[in-house]
Amino acid sequence: MNAARRFRETMRHVRMHWPPYLLLYGGVVGALLLIGGGITQGWPGLVPLGLALWLVSTYFLFTALWTAYQLHDAPHRRPPAALFAMSQVRPTDHIAYVGLGRRGPALELYRYLTEGELVVVDVYNPQLAPGRGLVRERTAAPSPPQDPRLRWRDGSIALLPLPNASVTAVFAIQVLSALGEQGDREKLLREIYRVLPPNGRLLIAERLPTQTNWLALGPLAMRLQSKRYWFDLLEGAGFQVQSERDLLGLMHCFRADKPVPGAGRQLRLDLGF
Repeated sequence: MNAARRFRETMRHVRMHWPPYLLLYGGVVGALLLIGGGITQGWPGLVPLGLALWLVSTYFLFTALWTAYQLHDAPHRRPPAALFAMSQVRPTDHIAYVGLGRRGPALELYRYLTEGELVVVDVYNPQLAPGRGLVRERTAAPSPPQDPRLRWRDGSIALLPLPNASVTAVFAIQVLSALGEQGDREKLLREIYRVLPPNGRLLIAERLPTQTNWLALGPLAMRLQSKRYWFDLLEGAGFQVQSERDLLGLMHCFRADKPVPGAGRQLRLDLGF
């Protein structure tokens, strides 16, 4: 029972994203059959080919499972826990989570609150964030608990259902990268900027093309954006990146604050003297 709980979110992730795992598992089995056929049929040329296929398939299968465990079940390494620690949010604050229907991160975040409130805004649009894995995750998402600390709202990247300067912090985990267009990311950041007060905090987690992610994803890591890209995107939207944290090279967390009006001007005056 304890083992089942320990790997619960990992196995859920595998079920939601089963095609690549099935492909890798099929590669492992196919490689073994190729090796066996080469030996029994007297075709020695198939053995090294099957061995190479087995090594590659086995490596990426176990790497994918290890990555899923680190991001979803490993203690103290899950992005929601890391972002909440960076946010310096008080348990009584009103905060928001902008997501695409994945309820797991939001449910983990609200447990840190006592008398505060978490507003979860679903901005999913199949045209902006396509992907069958995301559809399966949304369909199988756990039912939200009835709790006064938690509210669920539908919104869009162009209009979050929140008043101006109404929440202390906004969290978003692999949401910006799921929006395929740069303009869509900028549009969502402008809305997040609107709902935060001066000194409000934006906390995001994204995967970078680190050495670990290259080893874990192979050529798929080419799709990941660099750290410099995320810095430029956040600063271009008016935020000031205050801190960052790396999670084993698999995920990178950023805290970006909305500056106080006139802070930049005051800084320049101080430097001038």
